[in-house]
Amino acid sequence: MSVQTPGFSLSLSLMALLAGVSAASAEVIVTGNSPFATCVADNVAGQPGINYPNAEVEPWVDADPTNSSRLIAGWQQDRWSDGGSRGTVSAYSTSSGLRWASVVVPGITLCSGGIFQRASDPWVTISPNGTAYFMSLAFMNDLPTGSLGRNSMLVNRSTNGGASWSAPVALSDNNDGQTFDDKNSMTADPGDSNFVYATWDRLIDFSVPPISAKAAPARAGARQKGGEGAANARDRLRQIRSAQSDRRPINKATIFTGPTYFTRTTNGGGSWETPKVIFATGKNEQTINNLIEVLPNGTVINFFTHIKSLGGVSLELVRSTNKGATFGPAIRAFNMVVTNTGTLTPDAQAPVRDANILFDTAVDRQNGNLYVVWQDGSSRNLDKVAFSMSTNGGLSWSTPVIIDKTPYSANKLRNQAFVPSVTVAANHRVVATYYNFQNDVSSNAREATDFWSISCNIASGANCRTAAGWSAATRLTSASFDMLNAPVARGHFLGDYMGLVNAGGTAKSVFGKAVGDNLNDMFATTAP
Repeated sequence: MSVQTPGFSLSLSLMALLAGVSAASAEVIVTGNSPFATCVADNVAGQPGINYPNAEVEPWVDADPTNSSRLIAGWQQDRWSDGGSRGTVSAYSTSSGLRWASVVVPGITLCSGGIFQRASDPWVTISPNGTAYFMSLAFMNDLPTGSLGRNSMLVNRSTNGGASWSAPVALSDNNDGQTFDDKNSMTADPGDSNFVYATWDRLIDFSVPPISAKAAPARAGARQKGGEGAANARDRLRQIRSAQSDRRPINKATIFTGPTYFTRTTNGGGSWETPKVIFATGKNEQTINNLIEVLPNGTVINFFTHIKSLGGVSLELVRSTNKGATFGPAIRAFNMVVTNTGTLTPDAQAPVRDANILFDTAVDRQNGNLYVVWQDGSSRNLDKVAFSMSTNGGLSWSTPVIIDKTPYSANKLRNQAFVPSVTVAANHRVVATYYNFQNDVSSNAREATDFWSISCNIASGANCRTAAGWSAATRLTSASFDMLNAPVARGHFLGDYMGLVNAGGTAKSVFGKAVGDNLNDMFATTAP
């Protein structure tokens, strides 16, 4: 592991001051060489797809409420081209993100002492008493018959700030060949260390044979590969829209369903309740990207993207006023405008695996305001960063507005912004991050990409409901990187999400960038 030099940090600050914008802290590398380099237990050569050694993707991060200088991050290590990674790895910092130490999350994959071939969707949350939880999706590859491989939602626990982790507990375990749990998240109740909430979508795919079948029928297209829930959902949505555009009939037979599942612990991880459906979808519908926020009054809110059978997409939520014992009916916040292509690089027009159909949420722990950012295609059918907020616990929402500060370019694709995150820092300041191509100024076979932050200072009277209420962008990357170097996993891939958290009033980000051919690293920085 290495840390950027003090001289480099000073030059960044000086350039920012000369430009009249706030300075980000120097980025610090979080990840090192793969801990799985010598592992042979998972037989990489015998698995389908391409494995990318030392390629880390999809970071998440949380801060310890008992000590804001202690951070814990997690990511997928050694990503596969067709779903998942060789294992999930965490890192902890006791210096506000200036130095990091990596720790393998044990008992997940064959390379970490578990039974599964692959892992995905890392998520970290920390309770008010400092107990940390790490959630992973672990799975086996699809079977030769076409049946889905065994898959499980696993959670590890740490009581020493992420320096070590317990053996995993299985929140769910599926081995019927037609059920796959996906796109998980976990939220510790900020007001009660006994309660931690976990949620995910469950896709039940009737187009593939159950585990007992000896031969596979023709697949009807509900799933393509285990551990690829967001990419699969985007593909299905595009297929529906293509059929509608060509005026082809849409198959109305029941192919799959995708409800939201939820479980909780009420005793600080000592045990977990049997998972239950808290939002049931109709036939050929699904939820994805289930995220939980807890209001200051204790109300638990589960957000999700709802993908309808005829192609409609909306962001919806369900609320619980009894700490997740029961949930009320769904509330539609707003419809999401989803582009058919997602993000494309400006020159090569190569697909980028982005956060299309996904979103991120945050809550202000003082006033209860809720905030959502997502990729939205309402501006010239380009993926941009949209924002909406609620001041009444999610019952109603402001009109969506585009907030990213990507400057206009004659090259249409240089106007895109993608993979947004949001958090609330001190004094009600709302902070968002995203990637764009605004520094890709020439067609030189290099797709220059940068990571940025913007903020809205409610305490000073700014109106976050308008684009003008948001600050100029601050560059968080020290130099542009080439998106074409990112490994290809149904598009050049950094992650479906990036980590962003309030740590003692400051916004700490852990994000990915490509540093070589098929090689990503994770970096940490502080948004100004």
